[in-house]
Amino acid sequence: MDAGDSLQAFAAKWRAAWPEQTVLDLFVPPAQRLSAAAWASLLFELHSAAFTLEHEAVRDGKTGWWAEELQRLQGGAPRHPLTQALADVDAPFAAMAVPMLSVVRDVPLLAGDTTSLFARLRPFAEAVSACEAAVFASRAHATDADSLIAEWLVLRLPDGLAAFDRGMLPLHLRARYAAFADNAPPPALRRDWLAELEAAVPRTAAGNWFREAQRRFLRRRIRALAADAGPRPGPGHVWDAWRAVRSR
Repeated sequence: MDAGDSLQAFAAKWRAAWPEQTVLDLFVPPAQRLSAAAWASLLFELHSAAFTLEHEAVRDGKTGWWAEELQRLQGGAPRHPLTQALADVDAPFAAMAVPMLSVVRDVPLLAGDTTSLFARLRPFAEAVSACEAAVFASRAHATDADSLIAEWLVLRLPDGLAAFDRGMLPLHLRARYAAFADNAPPPALRRDWLAELEAAVPRTAAGNWFREAQRRFLRRRIRALAADAGPRPGPGHVWDAWRAVRSR
């Protein structure tokens, strides 16, 4: 498998988690298709390594490898197909490594409420946001980090609520539904969590077309989850993708 095939294999994993992205692909400027797919797939791999692996040794090993790879990417010697596809981008990739590892040391995260949880994740999200702005030749908006955090949390739903870290669910919701414990999460808990996440998604436009598309898609994903519906692309996603790309 050559580098191009490997990149597409990783992109397929990302698109399987976010089927809405197939709509966005139709509107991506041709010159940015490769970097957009590589960046989105890289974010998905970092999220998976940092937040979805239960066993500490495996989690530390994978995130440690990625931290080194981010440093190698900025140093001009990437090894992975995704980072190789971003090798020509002048971005502070290495700056993502330390905040990522700092967050990983605290997994599973136990935050008192949603505000505290966002604060714990914000240094990592801000580092990612700065890189994303460089990838898409834009300036990061202050709200882009919150958009990223909300995306990371929504990516854990619905199955993450039954995982080892309860999908990073804040303690105030765990206390409200104390009977949840090791049982299946009640519908009311998921509804309340989705309401808090929807409120946390920035209302203002993002700093680049890619993040703006994700922000719009995220709001639709939350509403779909609240209605117990799957993430199926629809006309609304076409509108969101067109508006996001056109506005930037």
